[in-house]
Amino acid sequence: MFNYLLLAGIALALGLLIGKGTYLLKITGVIGYIIAGIIIGPDVLNIVQLSAVESETITNFSLGIVAFIIGGELTLRLLRRMGKSIIAIIIGESLGAFFLVLIGVYLVTGNLAEAIIFAALAPASAPAGTVAVIHEYKAKGKLTDSILAVVGFDDGFAILIYAFSMAFAVLLLSGGMFSLGNLIVTPLLEIIGALLLGGGIGLLFAFIMRRIVGREEIIALSLTSVLLTAGIALYFEVSLILSCMVLGMMIINVFPRDNKPVFDTIKSITLPIYVLFFVIAGLNMELELLTGIGLLGIVYIICRCFGLISGSYLSALVSKADVLVRNNIGLAILSQAGVAIGLSLIAAHKLAAIGYEELGALIVTTVAATTVVFEIIGPLGARFAIKRAGEIGKA
Repeated sequence: MFNYLLLAGIALALGLLIGKGTYLLKITGVIGYIIAGIIIGPDVLNIVQLSAVESETITNFSLGIVAFIIGGELTLRLLRRMGKSIIAIIIGESLGAFFLVLIGVYLVTGNLAEAIIFAALAPASAPAGTVAVIHEYKAKGKLTDSILAVVGFDDGFAILIYAFSMAFAVLLLSGGMFSLGNLIVTPLLEIIGALLLGGGIGLLFAFIMRRIVGREEIIALSLTSVLLTAGIALYFEVSLILSCMVLGMMIINVFPRDNKPVFDTIKSITLPIYVLFFVIAGLNMELELLTGIGLLGIVYIICRCFGLISGSYLSALVSKADVLVRNNIGLAILSQAGVAIGLSLIAAHKLAAIGYEELGALIVTTVAATTVVFEIIGPLGARFAIKRAGEIGKA
């Protein structure tokens, strides 16, 4: 019998150690966690090879927690304060990244389904890296508020894009019949089901959690709500990420003041979960595929960056956003990590189920590899943007 407890200990220890090293080198710890997974994975030390079910279970749990925390940031008060320009920017930068990556990857590969999958992953951002920069430099102002709103809400829109795009890509690959039901109704039902599931459980737990003050009880109830939501989402085959994100949104928005401590508390225990999540991503990378993704990876990086910057600029211009926001926000939202890697892993599982395991491995490897670049240039871009806007250390 394989000793999974020992594996978890090794993975956490190595992930934290290498992650600390990359952090000290001014590179996000996420890169270190991925490297740790590569080291203990089949391509290097071959300490462990997880089955698809084992990998998927850890990934789904981690994504549920990440989505729950993202949902806790998406308050209606914040959206009302930011106004219609933020909605326009979110739509503009997401669609800009989607379509430019779609065109770029298709020109490189000539495979429409592959291009659609990569395009579907492009809009997802990584709030953690951007928020860390904002906190580090004590930034405040219009641009800072806009950045926080965009990196929080755009993952929700990215998940919607992914649901429709993946349904279309799977149909292309499997040779299924194209119909209104396959292309629109099925993913729409998946999204509506996720909204109802997360909203229903979230409403119930919003009332329960507002009366809980003990740290241990908050953690226990939060994990209960996430596990229930994620488990039911998997059972009914609706979006796990969207369900858990709506769960968090419902809990924070029904009783904002009472339930804010819920998210402050759950954030304090997320580090080992993040470490294991990215270690699993490293385990799923196939090093022999890295040599074949050079041009593909470069095109994905360039098209995604240009799509985010141009899309956010044009939508800000049309919606008459503040000039500081219009000229800088695109540079501040380039980070990509957890949600994109999670969606790539989900895509890999779906592709494996229809006989395209190699394509799934290529997608995971490419997204994980480009994450290294985005987690370097993303925080640098955010720092440059808030500095140019004059919001570093602004009281």
